[in-house]
Amino acid sequence: MMKKIIYLLFLGLVLVQCEDVIDVDLDDAAPRLVIDARLELLEDGSSRNTVLLTRSSGFFEEVNPLVSDAIVFVTDGNGVDYDFTYDAQREIYVNETIAITNDLDYTLTVLDGDQRYTAIQRLVSTVPLTDVEQEEVTGFGDFVQVTSFFEDPPEFGNNYLFTYEDPDNFQVDVSDDEFINVNRTPNVFFIEELEPGTQIQLTITGIDAQAFRFFETLIQQTADGGGGPFDTQPATVRGNIINATNRDQFPFGYFRVAQVFELDYVSQ
Repeated sequence: MMKKIIYLLFLGLVLVQCEDVIDVDLDDAAPRLVIDARLELLEDGSSRNTVLLTRSSGFFEEVNPLVSDAIVFVTDGNGVDYDFTYDAQREIYVNETIAITNDLDYTLTVLDGDQRYTAIQRLVSTVPLTDVEQEEVTGFGDFVQVTSFFEDPPEFGNNYLFTYEDPDNFQVDVSDDEFINVNRTPNVFFIEELEPGTQIQLTITGIDAQAFRFFETLIQQTADGGGGPFDTQPATVRGNIINATNRDQFPFGYFRVAQVFELDYVSQ
């Protein structure tokens, strides 16, 4: 059964909030392309390769319009092009033929009208989640603490992206190994109203230092704004994708090539 794909980058606007009262046309910002592109090496050696394209919208718009007529392809370090086709049912661009290896660069190209967007990445490996623990937390409200564990490898410089997903909740977290090197390390999510028997999927994804800073900033802005990770962001979050046609008209979003491990758990 194909697993549901969750996207992290419904970013939205470029307007910066401030405390002073000013007269601003909230619909004046020009729309920008929003790119969530990922090549994912799964535990069984297969790959899951998807690109979500939307366009940033006005301040009072709740949904970013989908972009379904772009040309999307990835070129590997051997010069082989892999075309992505738009899946109207899933509303994403997909490719199922890329064999991801750790010795090649991968170049993303998105042609949107007369604009050309590009980014280059190499596979970032990671380690699997080993086990899960669950406990009740009381005091400031009642929560269920779901803790997954992993073994950080000996070398420094590892960065991690974690996700928690059940039918009613989705959460994101990041970590680096500055203080956890070569240790059995927990990653914790706090969930409200988690019923026994709930199907949960936990994932760990390898990311580089630039991606760590990107997602950490995105999560912090979400927390400061009180919304979810898919809500309109209060300020620009620059990713690793450039507009090769017009550098000033940069897109939002990120391109990553990453090893991903998934762990399924049933709540107690």
